[in-house]
Order: sequence, then structure tokens, then C-alpha cells
Amino acid sequence: MKVEINQLTDQSTQYRLKNSRGIEVDILSKGGQIQRLLVPDRNGHQEDILLGNLKSSSLENSLFNGLSGHLYDLSVSSMPCETNLSLHLIPFTGEAFTTTHRIGVRLCTTIFINIHVIHIEILYILTNDNQLILRYFAKTKQPLRLSLSNLIFFNLSGNLKESISQHDLKFSSSYFLNPTYALLNDSWFMRTKGTVFDFQLGRRLKHLFIDETTPASLTDTYFLFCQKPVIAVHEALSGRWMTIESSQPGFLLSTAWIPSIEAGEQRTKSVSGVCFDSKPFILSSLVNQRSPYSQHTTYSFSTTY
Repeated sequence: MKVEINQLTDQSTQYRLKNSRGIEVDILSKGGQIQRLLVPDRNGHQEDILLGNLKSSSLENSLFNGLSGHLYDLSVSSMPCETNLSLHLIPFTGEAFTTTHRIGVRLCTTIFINIHVIHIEILYILTNDNQLILRYFAKTKQPLRLSLSNLIFFNLSGNLKESISQHDLKFSSSYFLNPTYALLNDSWFMRTKGTVFDFQLGRRLKHLFIDETTPASLTDTYFLFCQKPVIAVHEALSGRWMTIESSQPGFLLSTAWIPSIEAGEQRTKSVSGVCFDSKPFILSSLVNQRSPYSQHTTYSFSTTY
């Protein structure tokens, strides 16, 4: 296991984490972007499973990858003032570390919003058990509500060879909230059981996102878990498995589509990715001088043969 450091610019350093089982992760200090994630397929071939590394004339890289969050300022008025935190453009101070069974990088920064001085620390940890762990920490003196996450769009086929149609998704969520669906039906959180949002027995995404009968409102849906959120994703062609666990109460499921180019002409068919954003949809964590912010998300990788 080792860490390679490459100074790209005055404000950006690339940290490459490598374990002994073929997984490599590239992390940029500017914005905490996970630039590349190589994971072996069932034949041992290393391929990038991220969508955010794709160059597109219609969509920017920063839309797909990088640190973000929400801040609710409790000191402005009786009603919390919401601020979107676009951290993907902020330079972080980086420090690599190595232990017996894990390697990683620690990124730190301080941001100033209204009267708040917020110290943020993100740990990226790669283990020899093929786990990528993201730990988020923050502290401030004035009370506020805060959420942090890293927007990562995955395509487990590797190097964007296929769309996400062959991805199988399985998790046990009790309730869901889809903004479009909720507005049309004048409703709030609804039970997932027996609906198109029920993934308890596992479903292949081509039946949901590719099929013309699938409602467009299926994407950008928040799933609430009564127990610890665990999501299993499998890509049939490559044999890759990814399991996601979070300390947060749920995930926002989103998909992304990018036009692909062939022979100088834009095709209607698109390559795509799926994101499981662990930011809370309603209530962020309360942070003050005595209660620092602390959350984590773990991505585990394996293959079937």
C-alpha cells in the first residue's frame, strides 16, 4: 500500500492511494474531488468506475464530483437561512498518512459565512479490504445546522463502456420522497413497499431508467431508512459489487446522462452514472462549540466470478 503525491498547481495537489489488491483512488486537494477510482473486474482488469472523469462539452466536471453541502444559519432569524456550500472550488490543505492496513489523506480548510467560522476536515481512507471510507468533520462556535457530502456518480461497467442499464440495485428503505412525485400527488414521505420505488428484492436499473414506461420522476428521489442505510449495487457484465453504508439516515438517488460522440456526430444514446448522495434531505446535523459535526460513508468493493 502506498501514497503518491503530485503537485499539479499552486492550489491543487493530487494524492493517489493504492492498496495491494488493485484499487487506486486519485484525490484532488482543490475541492476534495475524487478524480479517478480504479477497481478490478472479474478478470482482474483495472478500470475507472467514475462518471465525473468524463470530459463533456455540455456538462462540467464539477457538476458530477466534489465536496458540497448545506448550511442552515440559526443565528440570522427565527427561520433558518439556507446556504448551499459549493466546496469543489475551495483549496484544501492536504496531508497524507499511512498505517499498517490503511492509507489516506486528510484535507482541511476554514470557510467564513456570515458570522460563522467553520473548520472542515475530510478524511479519505483506503483499506486493504477494498474499502474507501470518507469521514467528514466540522466545528464552529455559533450554532448552525450543517450537512457535508461528496457527489460521486458511479458506472461500474468500467471506463464508461456501458450505460447503467446492467446495474442491479438492492436496499431496504421504508419511505421515499420524490420532489416531482410529491408535488403532483400533494404528499410527503410515502411507503416504498409495493411501489416503483421498492428495491427490497433488488431491481435492474434498465427496467427503471431505460424503459420508456418508467416515470421520469424516479430520479432524484430521497430514500429514508429506519435502520442503518446499506445499499448494494452489482454490475452484471463486469461482475463488480459495491456496497454503500452511511451514518446518515438515508440517501438521495440521482442519475446523470451525458451525450456520447461517435464519428463527429452526437448520438441520442447516452452513457450514464448513478449517485447515492448521503446528505440529509430535511434535517441537517446540529453543530455548535460542544457538538462538532461528524459523519461518514463507506464504499466496499468486490467481484463475482
